[in-house]
Amino acid sequence: MRNKGVLVVHSAPAFRYGLALGLKESGFIIYESDCIDVSDEIEWDACLLHARPECTAVISQLRQTWPSRAVIALLEKPSVDDYRSALTAGAQGVVGHDAQIEEIGEAVRCALRGNSRLPSEVAQALADRTAAAPSALVLSGPEMDLLHQLASGTSIADVARSAGYSERQMYRLVRNLYGRVGARNRSEAIAAAARWGLLAADQNPAGFSRSATSAASVD
Repeated sequence: MRNKGVLVVHSAPAFRYGLALGLKESGFIIYESDCIDVSDEIEWDACLLHARPECTAVISQLRQTWPSRAVIALLEKPSVDDYRSALTAGAQGVVGHDAQIEEIGEAVRCALRGNSRLPSEVAQALADRTAAAPSALVLSGPEMDLLHQLASGTSIADVARSAGYSERQMYRLVRNLYGRVGARNRSEAIAAAARWGLLAADQNPAGFSRSATSAASVD
């Protein structure tokens, strides 16, 4: 199994080199560029993209062109709204420009697993700046717990194992949940849930289990 390729896009050569060196030491195959124009010339699995918070269009462009590849936004001192904008644009991960290389590497690994992670303080802040959820949206306790587990970065395999489902059944439940909240992927589901205040600590139910979802069709 080959090591994962990471395209590091940063306009500052020295900073880009430092990122590349640190990620290479973590076992990634590294490609460097100062723009995304080379993204169709190489085989990359994840793109660590330095972008200004207001320039989320480039994130959307990458995700639309390569929907199966991961994009991690590297933002300058990201605010809560910056996290929300990047996630809504399709980024699987958002990390601050001044983060330690270990934190950046973990964000890349998490995104490559198909997971998104939010710092707890960001999730809480997003929950505190909420809009009302659609009146027709009523999520069950298990669905709420599934949202919380997705937001915490838990893999589908781990959720399935703890709940007593096969991965195939769990993926079907997750797709159903995405459809209910109007999301195309995990990042959009997390952004919507945060916007509607569904990730607040007092909204986290007891747990997700097969018995709690026995009425759902997961065959």
